[in-house]
Amino acid sequence: MKYFLFDIGHVLVDFVTGDFLHEVAKGTGRPVEPLSEYDLDKINEVEKGQISDAEFVEYLNESKGLSWTVTDLIAVWSRMFSINEVGRGLFLDALKADVPVYTLSNIARHHIDAIENNWGGFFDGAAGLFLSYQIGVRKPDPFIYSHTLEKLGAKGKQCFFIDDRPENIDAAREAGIHAHQFIPENHAKIRKAAASFFHL
Repeated sequence: MKYFLFDIGHVLVDFVTGDFLHEVAKGTGRPVEPLSEYDLDKINEVEKGQISDAEFVEYLNESKGLSWTVTDLIAVWSRMFSINEVGRGLFLDALKADVPVYTLSNIARHHIDAIENNWGGFFDGAAGLFLSYQIGVRKPDPFIYSHTLEKLGAKGKQCFFIDDRPENIDAAREAGIHAHQFIPENHAKIRKAAASFFHL
């Protein structure tokens, strides 16, 4: 058995981080400010499931002067997300070819809710979702790859993985996974490599 693992952000959907900063500024009436180190820590925590979406919103409200609810946060991300047509197309083509498709992504619950809010059934057909907020670690932590392989009952050589970040690709390769960086200049190469890997 062979498995196709997809990252989500900048593979299946796109977004611009700066748009979130503009949404925060719009909500406070203040100028746009960069994320602080502590902000980044909180983002990491919510994406590792160490704090809930509600706790993350509470932090944003207290630190930024907002009055958001979790529903507001989901709505912000719903506006920010757009479909990556190339990655989504590859996802759908793999499903049509009856390839077992999974996600392996650094992501929080509110991101998943925002995607489903925009495109109901977006992940329909996928055999499973490996998500950092459920697993408790983020890529490129080696555990997220070993956990995924264990749950699949698979060896790394049985898995084909695409992700936009080079450090995540390097860590996946360390786990023996066939990993490819999903960036525009590599799209055609990835399609060809996937077709060869899955004998499509």
